[in-house]
Amino acid sequence: MRLPVEAIGPGLSLLAKHFWLGLGFKAVSLKREDFLLGQRVPRFEMAGRGVRDVDAALKASEERYSELFENANDAIFTVDVLGNFTSANRACEELTGYRRSETASMNFTQIVAPEYLPLVRRALERKLAGEISSNYELEIVAKDGHRVPLELSSRPIVRKGKVVGVQGIARDITDRGRAREALRRLNETREEEAKRIAHALHDAASQLLVAVHIDLAELASASPPRIRERLRRMLEHLDQVEEQLRRLSHELSPTILDDLGLVPALGLLVEGISKRTRLPITLAGSTDGRLPPTIETALYRIVQEALTNISKHAHATLAKVELGRENQAVRCTIWDNGVGFEPRRVLDRQGERGLGLIGIRERLAPFRGTLELNSSSRVGTELIITIPLQAANPAEVCTKAEDSS
Repeated sequence: MRLPVEAIGPGLSLLAKHFWLGLGFKAVSLKREDFLLGQRVPRFEMAGRGVRDVDAALKASEERYSELFENANDAIFTVDVLGNFTSANRACEELTGYRRSETASMNFTQIVAPEYLPLVRRALERKLAGEISSNYELEIVAKDGHRVPLELSSRPIVRKGKVVGVQGIARDITDRGRAREALRRLNETREEEAKRIAHALHDAASQLLVAVHIDLAELASASPPRIRERLRRMLEHLDQVEEQLRRLSHELSPTILDDLGLVPALGLLVEGISKRTRLPITLAGSTDGRLPPTIETALYRIVQEALTNISKHAHATLAKVELGRENQAVRCTIWDNGVGFEPRRVLDRQGERGLGLIGIRERLAPFRGTLELNSSSRVGTELIITIPLQAANPAEVCTKAEDSS
């Protein structure tokens, strides 16, 4: 029914202070201030328009989100607290091979590769316990049976203060895996070449030096005192050359690394570099047993490169190497009290020191290891290397990646 309201405008008196409107069985009191000056539109009608505007804005926002959700290159999905799929976008269908009508009745664990199931279950438990977000790598088994390596980022879905599910964004990292494999093969090739050179130095060159040493010794015994003294000094120099060749051979291909492990090999390396450069270097910590051979080799080369950089560029008076093993990962910290440097500037310049850091990263890449670099002119430089242990169970790698996120 129409409400007989008089216009309130300049020069007009208010005919009534209150107006009543019957809405069904309920009467609503309209006061003078409920009308906008010079208009016949009640405030509650304006509020209604505001609600309609908000509804329209929400609808537009939902449509934009839906469009982004559907057209995203990465697979986006949600699961409930039990891991059952509640939504999946088009990219998720393409990645897994399952249509949304199929995943609607599936649990996320049904497509996870078996060795990664403990990781996925722990990740879900942590989300339900309030963990904000995590990033880790895993493999899924697509509908046609082939495996797909993924990088997964997930976060909890919270409603009224309670976790009701998890949202995940997954990216196919097959190309990244191929790059890691190429780096691993490259490093293996470098190691084989280093062994070949080391054996040549140890066998061929050392044998020649021994022959020269014997000839000079015989010549010295039949020479007058003055010549004998000169030949004696030459023999001392040959001894030094032979010692250097043995050191180079060891550093190129440390047989002690294969025989006794990383810690003894690093001990010999630290001792040799310290003696050669007169830089005090200490070695501390332990790996709590042998590591996979490829990881031991990588860490040995990284420490070797780092100590070489320190001796050449840092102007340090003290250096330290520390090993530790925790949370299915091995950690190596290399510190010096030298002049420090600006990491980004050094890497951009790609000089000898920059190439050293790039080489360290290349050594870490096949193992999904990380390099944390802290450097300052006041405290020196600290390199923190972390490598997930991936000897038998590849899921261990992802566990560490998740723990560190």
